[in-house]
Amino acid sequence: MASGEDPFGCLKLASHECLISQDRRTVCPRCQLSRKYFCYTCYVLVAELEGKVPEVKLPFKVDIIKHPKEVDGKSTAAHAAILAPDDVRIYTYPIIPEFSDPSKVVVVFPGSNALSLEDLSKKQQGLLKGKAKNTEGPHTTTKESGDSENGREEQQKDTVQDVQKQSEEVGEPRVKRQRTEEKPSTPFERVIFIDSTWNQTHRIFNDERLKGLQCVILKDHVTHFWRHQRDKPDTFLATVEAIYYFLREYHDIFVGAAYDGRFDNLLYFFSFMFQIVQKSKQEKDRVKEP
Repeated sequence: MASGEDPFGCLKLASHECLISQDRRTVCPRCQLSRKYFCYTCYVLVAELEGKVPEVKLPFKVDIIKHPKEVDGKSTAAHAAILAPDDVRIYTYPIIPEFSDPSKVVVVFPGSNALSLEDLSKKQQGLLKGKAKNTEGPHTTTKESGDSENGREEQQKDTVQDVQKQSEEVGEPRVKRQRTEEKPSTPFERVIFIDSTWNQTHRIFNDERLKGLQCVILKDHVTHFWRHQRDKPDTFLATVEAIYYFLREYHDIFVGAAYDGRFDNLLYFFSFMFQIVQKSKQEKDRVKEP
């Protein structure tokens, strides 16, 4: 990235003016510890910023499992919890939430059974097709089979095709159909992210309580985190970046409509702090100049 270039310039971010004007530290309204913008242990804004910072609504629940050695003040997990308070929860390992239906949970980690979101959608479509075929068998008499959404959709398609055929036979104009791109239903309701360095993450991932969960991997995205992991490539993302890019890939695959920036404010604090770090580096570089 060229010096001075803003990697977040194309995002639909709320104004940072309230953060810029917050020129002094204050206290957390819960723990009363000194904080500038938000409390990274209580996951709440300071009183002066309440109602001024955007909130993001997510299409599923996000559970962040944080390694106990991960420094709270350096982790970006708090950004997600504060900006999407209804949908994001943070747990410090060994605490792991219970899942009522593990089949509806995925963990973002390159495990042995890991799939991209695109491949996961294909797998889901394959399962749906398999169920649809079963409903046509001579022994499928359950209510679930008879009332399945796929069964109704197939009946509707057959009906429209019959009408079209009849119209053509009598010389009438072809029936116009509203063609909507059918997208696969989302095969998960909760997404787990592990918040730790790469060397620490295996301890959490190998926990028995996470065994058997479907693993998901992201496409390669370049990080803009100012705290790089030593000897790791620039595709190792900060936690809030990983959540953001997961949401973007989810939208492209499972929603399909043109992206409208609905998740961009998840990087609200991240982009602001990136600018502060970049400005500080530029000032230091100017001082070093002869």
